[in-house]
Amino acid sequence: MEIIPPQKIKIQNVKGKGRGVFATQDIKKDEIIEYCPVIFLSDKEIEFLDNSSDILKFYYLFQYAIEKHCIMLGYGSIYNHNKENPNADIDYDTEDPKNFLIFTAIKDIKAGEEIVYDYEFDTGKEEFLDLP
Repeated sequence: MEIIPPQKIKIQNVKGKGRGVFATQDIKKDEIIEYCPVIFLSDKEIEFLDNSSDILKFYYLFQYAIEKHCIMLGYGSIYNHNKENPNADIDYDTEDPKNFLIFTAIKDIKAGEEIVYDYEFDTGKEEFLDLP
C-alpha cells in the first residue's frame, strides 16, 4: 500500500497537554483522517524500553488484535486522549493490518477542532499518565 500523506490536519500546541492534532478543514464522519505506518518491535527492543525511562513508554504501544508492540509513525503518537468525547477512532488496515493503523472520524469534525480518541487504557495506565 502506498503511504498517503494527511491532507486535512496539522500539529498545534495545546495548553496543558503539549501538542495535539487539529483539523485544518472540515472532516466528515467516517472519513479517513490519516494512515499511520507502524514499525514492530523485537523482544529485545521491548525489553530495553521496559527497562528505560518512563518517557520512552509514550512512543510505543501494544496492539492487542495482533499481539505486537509497535511504534506508530506519522502524527499517530501526537493525537491526544479523550475518553468522554472522542471524535476519532483507530483501526487496522484491512488489506495489511501489520503495516498501517488508520485514524477515522467517528463524527463530523469542524476545521480548528482538536482530533482526539480514546486510548482505551486500563485504569492503572490512565492514573500513571494523569489522564481524565
